[in-house]
Amino acid sequence: MVVTDEASDGHYLWVVRNEYSVMALSMLMHSKKILKKAGLGSTPKAFLNIVGRNMMQNELLRSFLEQETGLKGVCFPNLESIIPIDANNSSIPQVFIFDCKNINMKYLWTNIHEWNCSHGFQRFFMLGNAIADSAFEKKAMDSGIQGIFYNNDPLPLIAKGICTVLQGDLWYSRKAMTKCLMEAKSLADSSTHPALSRLTFKEREILACIASGYTSKAIANEFCISLHTVKTHIYNLYRKINVNNRLQASLWATKFL
Repeated sequence: MVVTDEASDGHYLWVVRNEYSVMALSMLMHSKKILKKAGLGSTPKAFLNIVGRNMMQNELLRSFLEQETGLKGVCFPNLESIIPIDANNSSIPQVFIFDCKNINMKYLWTNIHEWNCSHGFQRFFMLGNAIADSAFEKKAMDSGIQGIFYNNDPLPLIAKGICTVLQGDLWYSRKAMTKCLMEAKSLADSSTHPALSRLTFKEREILACIASGYTSKAIANEFCISLHTVKTHIYNLYRKINVNNRLQASLWATKFL
């Protein structure tokens, strides 16, 4: 299970006050040691979209992430600037980070499900500057958000989270994941879901691994199969049980597997 952790240096905050912007830029170089330790040398190719009214803060974040992960990106002042969200028809995966403090969250919640279900390029949705609130975290999970960055997360942790999500995993705190899974278990339906019969034995095994927090690479090692084969199994089982990501698959498995 992917969880956030505390970096060794807690000074690299995303929430940068304007009067400290120069100081924040001078601190970016010191984070390389942390990123190297975290193993961020093989970031999958993608394009980064940061959305929020605080353009100075977001440009600093974009510059940092490009330097440390190699991801090119752009900043938008509001959600309306990127609608329709699949207008560019790009074949490159797109990462969207929505600044919770500086966008219309009601508009986001209204449209996020449609964006997750629409066809086109691969996209990853994440929230930034979030507060640790269980109801908010559950809403994000239910809406298909792949990860959350809190308002006191250090910059290297944000880079690590983006890389983790691009590799097919989730980025939530241990507390948020545990609470969500426990609630799903308590609401479990005793009846068998009809989709269960459509899963092959191998797909059930892989689904159980996903629910246990295995990464795709760990699943490949567990069953001595290629990473490509694992991804094919995951794609097929997602389609059969009608989910879009690992969190939704884990919740489904908790209820019905």
